[in-house]
Amino acid sequence: MLKVLLPTDFSENSRNAIDYALHFYKEVECTFYLLHTYTPTAMRIDYILGSPGQIGLGDNWLTETETEINEFREELELTNHNPKHQFITHIALESLVDEVLQVTIKESVDIIVMGTQGATGAKSVFLGTKTMNVLRIAACPVLVVPKGCFYKAPKEVALVTSYKRNFSAEVLAPLKSVLSRFESSVHIMHINEEERLDFTQESNRNTLDAYLNEFDPTYHWMPNFTNKTKSIQVFLKELDIDFLTMVKYDHDFIEGIMREPVIKKVSFSVEIPFLVIPVEN
Repeated sequence: MLKVLLPTDFSENSRNAIDYALHFYKEVECTFYLLHTYTPTAMRIDYILGSPGQIGLGDNWLTETETEINEFREELELTNHNPKHQFITHIALESLVDEVLQVTIKESVDIIVMGTQGATGAKSVFLGTKTMNVLRIAACPVLVVPKGCFYKAPKEVALVTSYKRNFSAEVLAPLKSVLSRFESSVHIMHINEEERLDFTQESNRNTLDAYLNEFDPTYHWMPNFTNKTKSIQVFLKELDIDFLTMVKYDHDFIEGIMREPVIKKVSFSVEIPFLVIPVEN
């Protein structure tokens, strides 16, 4: 049974991501973990110092939130009508990042599905801090659902890669699962940063082709515009892509954030689901 973690702050954005997940996995037996966390600023220091004055505040929050999340679970069960799905609630007076990491490990979560949680109208904010931090630490794939993105079966799937890192069956398993379940077409995009692939890149491309051969992948070279984000945006539009995939290597990811936060920018600027697959160096 697939285990899916659904962080929620009870906002419209997080509810939209949950609805997407329920549709996306409607034919799959799943356990959905509804996770809500909260750490009031006034309580952080007091709890660390063990101040009894704030304990009541925590108890009140716990009682109110238990009621709210249980009502939310009951609503989902009532409206979902899917015998393949079951829901488990989890709340914690803890940071979202810490709790996501703990629950993912404890429950052996297979994938996290969450909204972008970006600031509305803030052009300088590409991805909400909470979502960005989850992407940084997640030990399992994360499916980011942009605000206002409603479910449609992913038929045109893209994988963006530099071919600089090798692929494995484990890394590609989440992508292959999507391609198999939805009988999707897969398009491999490479940004043209060099005249030709070097030996390592050619080897990695051949490995990728061997793993995805059954899906008849198409390969595309995109010109390197002013930045990688622009190249990706043009590619997605030209091929009418409805599902984007990237593989996140820790070192590459952090370095990319420092130079050009491609994942951060793309997550905000595209209107399609965005799957990030983590790989440990």
